[in-house]
Amino acid sequence: MLNKSNALFYGAASEVITPFANDGSVAYDLLEQEIQFMIDHGVTGFFVNGLASEALVLTKEERKECAKVVYEACKGRVPVMGNIIANSVEDGVESAHTYAKIGYDAIIITPPPIYKYTQDGIFEFFDSIASSTELPCYIYNAPETGNKLSPAMIAKLFEKNERFMGYKDSTQSIIEQQTLIGLIGEERHFELLAGSDAQIVTTAMLGGAGGISLITVVFPDLIVECCEACEKGEWEKAIELQQKILKVREALKCGPFMAAYKYVSGRLGRPLGGMRKPMAYVSEKDCEIIEGKLKALGLL
Repeated sequence: MLNKSNALFYGAASEVITPFANDGSVAYDLLEQEIQFMIDHGVTGFFVNGLASEALVLTKEERKECAKVVYEACKGRVPVMGNIIANSVEDGVESAHTYAKIGYDAIIITPPPIYKYTQDGIFEFFDSIASSTELPCYIYNAPETGNKLSPAMIAKLFEKNERFMGYKDSTQSIIEQQTLIGLIGEERHFELLAGSDAQIVTTAMLGGAGGISLITVVFPDLIVECCEACEKGEWEKAIELQQKILKVREALKCGPFMAAYKYVSGRLGRPLGGMRKPMAYVSEKDCEIIEGKLKALGLL
């Protein structure tokens, strides 16, 4: 059944953005500051080494170090989940063991990207990695990997492997969310988490525990307030905030991938470093558009 009261991850949890120094190295000091800022503003947990963390341009050692820095910055105050993004079971299992050794509270598994795998292959990928660890496991449905998971596949994984505790949904499909809820047994622990800032309210209305937000890195108060309104059943307020979140999301998606988030955070006096090549910065035109949209919302 859907679990909210005893969910490990709930409310306004956040993905982590990786800051880079001018020479392209990871700015671990800024990463630590990023985590502290969000904890100070009510963020309830962290999702580390995700796609928006630019994990695919990090080396294996850099991902490990980022995981350590986030864990140490949290000091046990909020839970942390380590994302596994790999193209082989072996690499996924190694990542799971790394997170466990650091002390993580859970792992979350992303579909293997790019290549077109069979359904049996994807099932084995998730099941094998989850079976290799004692940590609670979450499933991340990320269509941008090119290997979107069906509700039937996710339900089958929950039925087969007791390690699976929750699901981060980035499909932006209310129909698929409802279908999955109907397929999960009433006795099964199931934490539903919005994987997109566009889904916070609809996921909560379906009984979700919260979400893994990206906007929290820049405007945590907005997401925390929306999640709290959902928890209290203040739906009119929550829907109003969701509409504002959609406009903020639109502004932060201007320009190259992740560049606007770093630009705006720096503009607010909370530097998140630069971009690692071949990732690009926002252009002057992008900056004008971003500033215009956020000033209209009273956020700059």
